[in-house]
Amino acid sequence: MAAAYAKDLLYQIPPNKVEAEKPVSEILSSIEITGNETKHAVMSMASDHRFAKIEGWLSPPDYSTNANLARKRRHPGTGAWLLNSPVFQEWKLGTRQHLWLYGLAGGGKTVLSTTILDHLLQIDTHTTLAFFFDFSDPRKQKLEDLLRSLAVQLYHAGNEVARRLDSLFTSHGDGRRQPDTNALSACVDTMIQTAGKVFIIIDALDECTAREELLQWLKHLASRKAQLIVTGRPEVEFQSAIPQSFNKRNCVQLDKNVINGDIRSYVEAALEQKPDFVDKNLSQGILEEIRDKIGDGADGMFRWAACQLETLARCLSPAAIEEALESLPSDLNETYRRMVQSIPSEYKSSAIRLLQFLVHTRRPLTLPEAIEVIATEINQEPRGFNVKRRLFQAADVLLYCPSLVIITKVTNYAETAEEYSETTEEYAETVEEYSETTEEYAETVEEYSETTEEYAETVEELHLAHFSVKEYLLKQAQFDLESASISISETCLTYLTDIRGSHSTIRRDFPMARYAAESWMDYAVSAETSEDILRITVSFLRDETTFQRWCRLYQADRRWDHEPGPPGASRLYYACLAGLAGAAKDLTTEGADVNAQGG
Repeated sequence: MAAAYAKDLLYQIPPNKVEAEKPVSEILSSIEITGNETKHAVMSMASDHRFAKIEGWLSPPDYSTNANLARKRRHPGTGAWLLNSPVFQEWKLGTRQHLWLYGLAGGGKTVLSTTILDHLLQIDTHTTLAFFFDFSDPRKQKLEDLLRSLAVQLYHAGNEVARRLDSLFTSHGDGRRQPDTNALSACVDTMIQTAGKVFIIIDALDECTAREELLQWLKHLASRKAQLIVTGRPEVEFQSAIPQSFNKRNCVQLDKNVINGDIRSYVEAALEQKPDFVDKNLSQGILEEIRDKIGDGADGMFRWAACQLETLARCLSPAAIEEALESLPSDLNETYRRMVQSIPSEYKSSAIRLLQFLVHTRRPLTLPEAIEVIATEINQEPRGFNVKRRLFQAADVLLYCPSLVIITKVTNYAETAEEYSETTEEYAETVEEYSETTEEYAETVEEYSETTEEYAETVEELHLAHFSVKEYLLKQAQFDLESASISISETCLTYLTDIRGSHSTIRRDFPMARYAAESWMDYAVSAETSEDILRITVSFLRDETTFQRWCRLYQADRRWDHEPGPPGASRLYYACLAGLAGAAKDLTTEGADVNAQGG
């Protein structure tokens, strides 16, 4: 009966319709292909999710910001002599496994490191890793920072390499605990051994704050198979240790005469291309004098030449340029002395205070935070924070410290890593259970992409322009730790006292609130010799409004908590926790309960 019914049904369907339908085998094959494609896409997305969680866990410093800044400063052709040199060619081929390129301050070593990096990135037969130690960024000053960066860079060198870091992540509670330096070092070591041919460039060894630890690691790395180039100044400890690890023949002093050729090309390009010079229609005589005195007078110091060009660019007449050329500073220290001296009087107080922050900050100032520093007056009336003192244009902060500071963009992972992990848990479950339509899958991809963008936040920071700027400033009385700490702690306390609004309003409208809340105590400890700071500190802690405002922004025994809530302990507890002996004594004298529980 059923067969007869089916036969009758087929007679009701036009033959051309039946022929037009795809065979069942073709339909099944199509379903299988679509399913496989979806499976691969979901697996790829799961892998990306895993990497993002590991990246959030390690929060590696972003070396690309240093490389990008060097590229921006680099004149085309700079460093070609190094790439063509027998020493570098031997290193690239493996005849030399390690190189230490050393030279004096301001010689353009970071630009050379970036030139090497860009050259190696064009070669597909190996893995290229890079790291730039950075005096202006505490996130790039320790061996641990270097190792975190290398581990994340190596993750993409192959599945077997990635599994090494996956294992470290798993063994630390899937990211609930942080690895110590030894664990990171061992992991990076095995990743390098697994990755095949690896080139590593490490710039500015002298800007590392843990040199002994770094030198021990370099000694170990020198016994491995990686091809390694490091750069830096010839500091005493480096001159002693690196030749023992690398072999003396692989320690190469950068030739000032060759660098001078790059400097002359750089000066020539600036005169021909920069509007600051082109628009002035300078005479051939003045142009030739600039080439001679700056291009030929730099003595291997790129930084010196760049500073003199910036000074000349600000000159408003031919006579001013000629006068500047007649009295060029002899070295970088004299250059910086003149720069500080030439800051306009109406900016000087704020500029010095801003530089004090940049010299001694525990973490870089974001651009909005730097503007709040300027908007907080502590030296003259009317004192206090005033939103009307905020700059119209954020970039105008450069006018306060011309040639001494720079604005740089960085990718920040640390602030959002915890939130990101929580947000993406649902995504992970979706990947595991995925068996829905392509449309729903596309929505999942879109949501995941948006989450990733939120997780990787790009911010602008204000940095000192060069390591030599910090070195110069530290020699000046205003920039010793005690003097700077007095200014910084008073600025932070004044700011926290003067901002107004609900907690959510303060977090939204006052960008330095968190920085000031987490920083003032550290500097107040170094500033307690100042009776003014002691008085301001005790007054700040005693006042209920400021005490509550501060604790809702930050609590020293809950550093990880970005929403710590109301105070968890007494004023005396926090003063003792920070080591504010003078403030603790005054609070006790005023009747603070020394037996109160807290923390």
